[in-house]
Amino acid sequence: MKYKLQYIIFKIFKTVIELLPEKINFSFASFLGKISYYLVKKRRQIALANLKLAFPEKTEAQREKIAKKSFIVMAKGFLSTLWFDSYLKKPQNIKIVGIENLDEAIEKKKGVMVAMIHMGNMEASLKMAQHYNVVSVAKKQRNPYIDKFITESRKKMNMTILKKSKTTTRELLKYISPDNIIALFSDHRDKGADVEFFGENTVAPTGAISLALKYDMPILLAYNVLHDNNTCTSYISEEISLVKTDSFKHDVQYNTQLLINKMEKIITQYPEQWMWFHDRWKLYKKLYV
Repeated sequence: MKYKLQYIIFKIFKTVIELLPEKINFSFASFLGKISYYLVKKRRQIALANLKLAFPEKTEAQREKIAKKSFIVMAKGFLSTLWFDSYLKKPQNIKIVGIENLDEAIEKKKGVMVAMIHMGNMEASLKMAQHYNVVSVAKKQRNPYIDKFITESRKKMNMTILKKSKTTTRELLKYISPDNIIALFSDHRDKGADVEFFGENTVAPTGAISLALKYDMPILLAYNVLHDNNTCTSYISEEISLVKTDSFKHDVQYNTQLLINKMEKIITQYPEQWMWFHDRWKLYKKLYV
């Protein structure tokens, strides 16, 4: 009953949002991002700790400015999914740079792996799914009604969403084919390889690299930048040349670090676009608990 009530409230809110002009919706999202920065103390502390680690040369005021903008960008990206159907239909809203790189990778007929970064209007990067078959992985929502709604919405975009579980990798294997693109977020903290990220030791997921190596799939990097006027640009890199030796374990480790290095450069270029409030280096307990 609780979940059904939540879903009804969610649908009412979504209906209201869809009736309002897009500019007002983004202004509301911006407001939510700003107040979240001040009200959600734990996430603010995590963001500032992460930024201090990543950019020790910046002043406290500069890091706070980046953190506040990051909260706003993430809030806009999250809420805009509620009116995504109309947002995606406007060509001026989303520019894709590097789509030719994806075309070239597809032409190899080996399937394609796309490693994604939690940046900007992340979901907008999946606009490429309108022209290709894209398979991705997402965490299952606690509310089954909302979870079903999100899954069905993505199907409209020609996407297949697998729910993260112990069998996810096995399920992904079924979708590796010449015509499919596997798109996996690869910048978050997860079990995998030990890497150095912004000068600090941490761990990184190896799914994208492992599958690309094992099945000889071309791998590309994709990320999104949300502009102040609420349009956005999705970037798709050229194919990443992976190092291949006679040791699969070594290759996974080496190439995961290679991928993280590329991500670090992109995040450094657009620091306000990344999701800094994720406890990427597990600093919260060390500093605040």
